[in-house]
Amino acid sequence: MLKKRIVLASNSPRRIALLKSLGYSFDIIPHRIEESIFHDILPTDLAQHLAFIKARDVSKRVDNAIIIAADTLIVYGNGILGKPKDTRDAKWMLSILQGSGHEIISGVCILEVPSGKKMLRFGRTHIKIKGITEKEIDEYVRTGEPLDKAGAYAVQGEGRKFVEKIEGSYSNAVGLPLEIVKKMINFFIE
Repeated sequence: MLKKRIVLASNSPRRIALLKSLGYSFDIIPHRIEESIFHDILPTDLAQHLAFIKARDVSKRVDNAIIIAADTLIVYGNGILGKPKDTRDAKWMLSILQGSGHEIISGVCILEVPSGKKMLRFGRTHIKIKGITEKEIDEYVRTGEPLDKAGAYAVQGEGRKFVEKIEGSYSNAVGLPLEIVKKMINFFIE
């Protein structure tokens, strides 16, 4: 049986480490799309749509592979929190998340090239953040970690000190729901 090439459409160190933990060998070809948040679509659909357009972008640069792409969103109340624009935005996000719960939704797309077969799935994790003081927020934002993270914190980094409770998949909260990804990959390579 011919082994399919696996391509991860991301250069996120977190997603790379998570996918490596499953034991697959894969290539990394980052997507080149600008991520946009649309407010008239369900967060689960949006995360899967963004994962699909990332996979589709990378599919134009490979001949024979299964491409794995993902997108992670923070859902708070009726809104979606993306990556902060700057330190002020990061402080604002952390101040509204502190002392409350929110959901992390990761959409995953696997796109097979050249057949064009695709599979979309999503993972959902509920996070409760402790009460955080303004001083703690300022100190954390100064580390720089929040600036490239949806919701302005990293559950696997320094931001973990603010997490009171995780319900659901930890790997999903980091950005790649491994339980779902493994089943998806197996569908394509078996």
